[in-house]
Amino acid sequence: MVLVQPEKEGNIGSIARAMRNFGLTDLYLVAPQVSIGDEAYRYATRGKEILEKACIVQGLSEALMEIDLVVGTTAIVSRSTSNLLRIALDPERLSRRLVEATGSVALLFGRESSGLTNSELQRCNVVVNIPASEDYNVLNVATAASIVFYELFKLRSRIPSELEPSRESLELLARIFAELTGIADLPSHRRRLADRAFRNVLAKSAISKREVSLIMGVLRRTRDQSTQKRKPV
Repeated sequence: MVLVQPEKEGNIGSIARAMRNFGLTDLYLVAPQVSIGDEAYRYATRGKEILEKACIVQGLSEALMEIDLVVGTTAIVSRSTSNLLRIALDPERLSRRLVEATGSVALLFGRESSGLTNSELQRCNVVVNIPASEDYNVLNVATAASIVFYELFKLRSRIPSELEPSRESLELLARIFAELTGIADLPSHRRRLADRAFRNVLAKSAISKREVSLIMGVLRRTRDQSTQKRKPV
């Protein structure tokens, strides 16, 4: 976690607390505008150890010296594909990307008053934005950090349930469905669309192992009966 020129002690302490909540340990403060005093420690509560070990540096380059992937944050998102600096992921999509990342990652948060500059965003490999009301979409930096931390923690700590189907069983179900689209004599482009739609449904649903088994049984029976009817007598 890298906080650029923080301006409020309370936010530094709140971020340390959120880091403790979600299992993060390394806090870098780049040219802080305030000292880490009593107010920061009051807000940190059980994150005091993170404050005590916080690394204070004067330049962003020093904080990112051994970092492989830099994630920047912005409250301003691009509505044009030409503004590459402001094309952002939401925290959930970011977490899915980072769970497969190798190497060290830095989460970069900007000043309370103005966020990260364009030159600082240019140092980032990925930019994240938290969707909020158009009436007031600027979040407090500690609140924004907590949301990003939570999304990362949720995916990292997720333990597959025994009720969840295996990837192999979902793939088998998708293949059986594809066989049925072939039996139905659909045009090739319609088959591709139907197969893609079925896989999308599986990916988005919270389907259980038992539900996969039941659906697979029905589709197999339908496939087998259709195949029998098509055989020449």
